[in-house]
Amino acid sequence: MEAPVPASALIHSATLVSAGVFLIMRFYPILELSFYFKVVTAVVGALTAFVGGVSAVFQTDLKKILAYSTISHCGFLIFLCSFGNFKLVIVYLFVHGFFKAISFLCVGNVIRFSRSYQDLRRMGSLFKYLPAEFFFLIFSLLNLSGLPFFFGFYSKTLLFMISDTLYLRDLVFCTILLSCITGLFYSFNIVYYSFFDSKKARKSVYTDAASEALRSFYYSNTTLASNIAIFLLILAACSICAYLINFFLLSLSNASDFYFIFVKSFSFSFGALSSASLLNYSFFY
Repeated sequence: MEAPVPASALIHSATLVSAGVFLIMRFYPILELSFYFKVVTAVVGALTAFVGGVSAVFQTDLKKILAYSTISHCGFLIFLCSFGNFKLVIVYLFVHGFFKAISFLCVGNVIRFSRSYQDLRRMGSLFKYLPAEFFFLIFSLLNLSGLPFFFGFYSKTLLFMISDTLYLRDLVFCTILLSCITGLFYSFNIVYYSFFDSKKARKSVYTDAASEALRSFYYSNTTLASNIAIFLLILAACSICAYLINFFLLSLSNASDFYFIFVKSFSFSFGALSSASLLNYSFFY
């Protein structure tokens, strides 16, 4: 994570994430000939998502938190690839790519305000000085965490509904569910310890920001063009993700039939059912 923030935003939102996923998608007609491919890929993806999420929770470096978050989301993508439903893979790629790039750009402004310190233990009370970055960052983190009524929630819901494994079903699904929960914790660490905790940086950082010479009229420590660029990226992300999710929801009869979801919510089973769209994830709802 020694690269500059714009390079990190590109690598962790598009290049690093999509390379291996693209290869699996291209070679899937060959890979699916193996009897064990589906099980092995699902287990490896679930464990990767869990280990990446837990590692992100215990990091104190801002960029390392987002880096391990990327590893966790890579696990979700590999998990999705094991089922051959590439429509959902594309939806998840877009949701993660857009909002991870926005997160990195906002974190870059926070690091720049903190005099290039990336440690959460050297920050605090930045909401007063960087309100624009706070609202942009928390919106992207809510999407990445998968809270209800955000795009990440719908992409992860589709992940649960469409997935199925031959063996180790309960282990894989519980691991995936725990991996999704870890996203709430590392997102909380970023927001609370950098924006709302007590002032932990050097006094000169806050005094210089409060002085008339360096005070910004754009609710940020960057230029107006930077804030406009991030805001336009958010608009583009919301428009494209909304279109993709609605388009693929209409193409998935199991996912779009909410009465079917309501009926299935009264049953809980690990067994193989003929319609395996919900299974035990009624509890997720």
